[in-house]
Amino acid sequence: MTEPGRDAAPRDFRHVLAAEAVSVFGSMLSRLAIPWVAALLLVATPWQMGWLRVAEVLAAALGSLLLGSLVDRWRKRAVMVASDVLCAAVLAALALLTATGGLSFTALLFAAAATGVLRMAFELARSAWLAQRVPAGQLPTRNAQLSMAASLSETAAFALGGWLFQAGGALVALAVDAFSYAVSALCLRGVAEPAPAPPAAVAASNALRRFWHDSAEGLRAIAERPALWALAGIEVLLAFAMSLTDTSFMIFVARDIGFATGWLGMIFACGGLGAVAGAAIAPALGRRFGPGRAMAFGLAAFALGAAFIPMVASASLAGAVLLVAHQIVGDAGHTVHDVHDRSWRQTAVPAALLARADAGLRFAGQLAMLLGALAGGALATALGTRTALWLATALAAAASLLAAVALTRRP
Repeated sequence: MTEPGRDAAPRDFRHVLAAEAVSVFGSMLSRLAIPWVAALLLVATPWQMGWLRVAEVLAAALGSLLLGSLVDRWRKRAVMVASDVLCAAVLAALALLTATGGLSFTALLFAAAATGVLRMAFELARSAWLAQRVPAGQLPTRNAQLSMAASLSETAAFALGGWLFQAGGALVALAVDAFSYAVSALCLRGVAEPAPAPPAAVAASNALRRFWHDSAEGLRAIAERPALWALAGIEVLLAFAMSLTDTSFMIFVARDIGFATGWLGMIFACGGLGAVAGAAIAPALGRRFGPGRAMAFGLAAFALGAAFIPMVASASLAGAVLLVAHQIVGDAGHTVHDVHDRSWRQTAVPAALLARADAGLRFAGQLAMLLGALAGGALATALGTRTALWLATALAAAASLLAAVALTRRP
């Protein structure tokens, strides 16, 4: 745990904040550029497009438990730098393959899986670094600042990504993406590196047995703490709800309702405003009502925002207002929840278990995301996209109720 008063130097935190913003920019560009390369350059089938998403999520899910063990053993800044450098190398290789005409769908699958694992490593290391360098009372504020920077960066990536691809093609988009990760790594130069917390001694010399022991310790830390058990339940409900939404949302608004893509792009940009607002109010809500109630409030707002989507009846001004409300209210609520969720994870377990416990929670969410994608496709096909979106809303509301019941008292 962080000792009282041992806050990260302002300069160090500014560098980590800058690295987070640039890294998120690169991550969002990857989520645009790789599918666009598949769809427009390689003329991928819908089945292949689905496998791109599965490769990213499945690789992150399977790698999360191993990453948790490694991040706890290794130095956190070094993990963040290595993750950025390797992401830059993967995307630079894609750009080179594009330039030489050697790009294949197999290469894209590898890139999607590799960047999924590397982004997971970066996030685990960044969270653990913050927990070791910032007093517990200041974590909500620092996490809110990270969320705000990430939201602004995500908005910029979505706004610029399409123009980059349109103006320069796949080569330019992938090259800019690789460059952004290199810049993120440079931002971390000189950041203080807290020593890794020594893990518990393991009698086994076999590396595989040590890995299973380390992973089991992280899962045991979750099982032994009711609050983390509740966080795991919320993680699963939210991941399932958002995966259901992902399978139906675009079909619903663009095809079933009939909004033009230009208007949809402007509507989606409003989500950044909601996320910034959520990051701004999250610390105050936590101080006033406590982190558990703040999370329940944020999740209730997220569920309300989700409910606005299936309420849309036509591609009219009223429908656009509902979708804008979804972006602002829903993203604000999700950010409020996310800020306090991060802070809770960072203070609930000893320093030696931080990354492993966080990885266990993320592993549950990644599996739920995969199941939600499969269930969402089946439900939307059988019952329609509007019904699937209402079910996603109900799951988000259930997550809010769980937070209100289980997290109103700090353990």
